[in-house]
Amino acid sequence: MQYINFRCRVSLLFFVCFLLRLCFRGKYLDCCDSVDFALGIRDYDLSLLQPHFPGYPVYIFISRLFFRFFADEAWALVLPGVFFSSLTIYPLFSLAKQLFSEKVATLTAILYLINPLCWLQAERPTSDAMGLFFVTLSADFLYRAFNPMLTNSNSKYCLFWGGLALGLGLGVRLSNFPFIVLLIGILFYLAVQRMNLKTQVILYGFMGLVAGIFFWLFPQIGYIGCRSFFQNGLLFSYGHFTDWGGSIFTFCGLKRIVCLMKSIWVCGLGGWWYDTSFLRSIPSMIIIISLFYFLKYYHFDRRGWFLGLYVFPYLLWVILGQNVANPRHIMPIIPMILILIAYGLCKAQEKDYKGVFLLFTLTLIVSMSVLSFKLVVKYHNNVPAPIQLIQFIERQFNNISTRIYCNNEKRFFDYYAPQWDVRTVRDRTELNSDLLSSLGKPRDILVVHTSGEMKQFGITNPPMIKFKGNPYTDSTREGLQLYVLTDPQVGHHF
Repeated sequence: MQYINFRCRVSLLFFVCFLLRLCFRGKYLDCCDSVDFALGIRDYDLSLLQPHFPGYPVYIFISRLFFRFFADEAWALVLPGVFFSSLTIYPLFSLAKQLFSEKVATLTAILYLINPLCWLQAERPTSDAMGLFFVTLSADFLYRAFNPMLTNSNSKYCLFWGGLALGLGLGVRLSNFPFIVLLIGILFYLAVQRMNLKTQVILYGFMGLVAGIFFWLFPQIGYIGCRSFFQNGLLFSYGHFTDWGGSIFTFCGLKRIVCLMKSIWVCGLGGWWYDTSFLRSIPSMIIIISLFYFLKYYHFDRRGWFLGLYVFPYLLWVILGQNVANPRHIMPIIPMILILIAYGLCKAQEKDYKGVFLLFTLTLIVSMSVLSFKLVVKYHNNVPAPIQLIQFIERQFNNISTRIYCNNEKRFFDYYAPQWDVRTVRDRTELNSDLLSSLGKPRDILVVHTSGEMKQFGITNPPMIKFKGNPYTDSTREGLQLYVLTDPQVGHHF
């Protein structure tokens, strides 16, 4: 009976999660990556960045299946996130139950359901929410192998399925590769702690990982070609670290640390910051108190070793190699933090003031639900800044007599308005060079960039119009500014 209640509880949370995410799904492609994915559904080609390397083959394959039913790229790209983010309830509940208790698991699942980052990213046409499912599923299976009550035979299958889930997940998001450290760490732990464990059992973990990777890598190489695949991989990797990827080589210092803190605390947990609503201080204080009680009652053991192997390798990769200003990159570590919060609240109820901390728990759930609901409703109803820009230009200008200079926004024009003459430039020198090399000058010349990029053009005049972005989702969170070139004969006058 208790097992039935457990399954019913998890299934109920799954259906609630699925319905909420389905109701507020995104209606537009909101970033350059999502445009790349949409173009990849039409014509999969890494050389044209459709999508960019590594190609996200598992995510694109699932999206194409949805596209067959709905014939809409935005729908097809959002639904994998909606569905798989809801499925994440199952392995997350199981993992939290194994780590601590069923009570902690239930609270963790509820906090995940209403978490602002996990909910919002599930509504977007990106691969992050789907990737989180495979990471969590892998972690659940791998932790089962930690259980000393399991026989060697059960450990063998848990290691295989954990490795397989991780390998498949790399075909959804290759940037989740640091979780391979978790697999290796568990295999090392088992080899040291259980001296009677057969080598064959250890090999099962690697066999699962290799099988999961081969499942998508070989068909992809067969479709693209081995040489082309690795050439695109080298070019993309070089550009990611040295140019536009937001790694520590191109974006460093105190500002990077602040961005990382904001991504985790403000976007990931809904915490208070000086530029947010004061109402956020209520859940912030409860989260801080719960983490204090976690530290007070938790005694480090193999569970802590597991959590460390899960969090720190990936967090190090984010610090060094990812764009910390983009909150979705820290999403894989949020479920683990939620488990710690749930454990702290449950322990405080058991050990100290039951009534007070029960009230704290309810307050956290209600306040976080309101915060997340506002974010997803705003995202669902608002039009992303690049699409607002395109709609404005289509109303105000003629595509035959207009040329547009921009940067990443060109991808949106490629998808939503391919009939326009749009060219990529990064500074005034490139713009002048293109104008001087053109045989004919169009009547209207437009320049589009974010406010931070406009200094590269030496522009001092106010823009014709500015489109505000969503700081939680838009790649152009700074906003887009539209300028009109007033003297087509002289490229540097605005």
